[in-house]
Amino acid sequence: MRRRLCGVALRHRIAMYMVAIVTVGLATIALGSAVQPASAQQGFGNLFGYQTQTQRKRVRKRRVRRSRNRRTEKKKEVATKAPTGPLLAVVSLGSQHVAIYSDDGLVARSRVSSGKRGLRTPTGVFSIIQRHRHHYSNIYSGASMPYMQRITWSGIAMHASGSVPGYPASHGCIRLPYSFAKRLWGLTKMGTRVIVSPRDTKPFAISHAFLPKPKLYRAPDAAHQVEQAAALETTGAVELASLDGSANVALKTAGNTPNSEKAENATPAKLNPIEYAALMKTQAVGEKLATEKAAKAALKTANTKAKTARGAVDEVKEAQAALVEARAKVAKHLDNDLTEISDPDEREAASKAMADAETDLRYANRDLAHARAREAVATPAAFDAVQAWKDTVAAKNVAKAKVKEASRRSKPVSVFISRKEGRVFIRQAWKEVYEAPVKIRDEESPLGTHVYMALGVEQYGSALKWTAVTMPERGKAKKKSRKRRRGKRAEKKVAEPATPKRHPPETAAGALERIEMPEDVRRQISELIWTGASLIVSDNARSHEMGEYTDFIVLTR
Repeated sequence: MRRRLCGVALRHRIAMYMVAIVTVGLATIALGSAVQPASAQQGFGNLFGYQTQTQRKRVRKRRVRRSRNRRTEKKKEVATKAPTGPLLAVVSLGSQHVAIYSDDGLVARSRVSSGKRGLRTPTGVFSIIQRHRHHYSNIYSGASMPYMQRITWSGIAMHASGSVPGYPASHGCIRLPYSFAKRLWGLTKMGTRVIVSPRDTKPFAISHAFLPKPKLYRAPDAAHQVEQAAALETTGAVELASLDGSANVALKTAGNTPNSEKAENATPAKLNPIEYAALMKTQAVGEKLATEKAAKAALKTANTKAKTARGAVDEVKEAQAALVEARAKVAKHLDNDLTEISDPDEREAASKAMADAETDLRYANRDLAHARAREAVATPAAFDAVQAWKDTVAAKNVAKAKVKEASRRSKPVSVFISRKEGRVFIRQAWKEVYEAPVKIRDEESPLGTHVYMALGVEQYGSALKWTAVTMPERGKAKKKSRKRRRGKRAEKKVAEPATPKRHPPETAAGALERIEMPEDVRRQISELIWTGASLIVSDNARSHEMGEYTDFIVLTR
């Protein structure tokens, strides 16, 4: 009992000490707050006072306004950096990225999302065959696919999407971020080459004797232009150069007629195939307009001649009818015997009627002869006019074909060499132009798939700058295997069945070394090739995806 009372007293004494300490502390805080300035009462301090804080003056920095000229200059710099030549798009399914290349190198790069498992995006060589700014899918319930750029008619396209996670997630299309899809829309155009690769691959510059060189055409001199312009004014016809460039062509200049004496001393310039095609088109359009005008005039003349011939035929028919009638009258009067007529007045009247009938018969014969003469002249003239009209129509159709051919020749040309088919194919403006057999050395060894693009021109314009892209093999990259050991026993090596030796993948230069192309095919290609042209070499054949409105499509998977 005594111990319990001592413990209670001790606790009361400790509590009183604590209250006293707290009271002294509060009093000290109150005294300190009365002495310190207001600026020093912002912190928590301690029992012995506050640490004063010095107030710093704010120094306002002047904002430098960017002049509008700087902004416009920056915009101009960005605008000048935009590529001007042909482009090449390379899509890597392995890294889920797309890269755009030009003659100067990499232009743009972005992440993509390709087809997921079961709906894989096919790999191979494609081109843009359709573009829609606002597109809605006809397969997936009208889903919005803005900035759509189609590469196959079976439904594979590049388009903007709000879901681009950077891994395979689409139904086969190549999804692009909105900002990049909009930028890509302004860079590409119809026919831009697109390569879909299973893994990363980059284009590299290549120079090889097999790669075709463009044929440069001689530009017409000024004297020939004057002669051609005079011929055009008089006849309305212009000769169009043939594919081999044997015929001369004329260059029309607006508002200025060159002097023939100066033209003789001038050195003629050289035209590349695209410039030559533009010149061909200009002349073909002039020839087409001239032949259309001539066809209208010939048709008008033929109608006039035909009308005259029909009138001549009608006159012959009328003359023949009048002759028959006159002969009938004469025959009727011949049947009457004038000696049997007793009345002299009646006999005189019958004699006069007989004379009139014979006169009408003579006039009928004369009119028939004149009508037949006119018909003999008018009918052949009408037939000649109709034939002339047919000739002008044929010339008009030829001129239309020349315009079509010149328009086709102004587009980039594509050449495909297939080891599987053993042939070389040439297409231009999505139309097949030419094909021929080609010989490939060591046919059992694969060539691989290589794309050679003419993205630029050398300094003097006589040769092209070629860029090559080699398609990686379909197999995945090898991973390092880890051997697992279970206790003291190591894994037993199992003898694997012998597999045939695989040929190493052919390089882009090595593939060209093995191809032997006929000389006439080389000449055909050199007459059409210029920047934007592509040469595809592959072990595969042409894809079933190709159609009337596509370039070459080569599927590697």
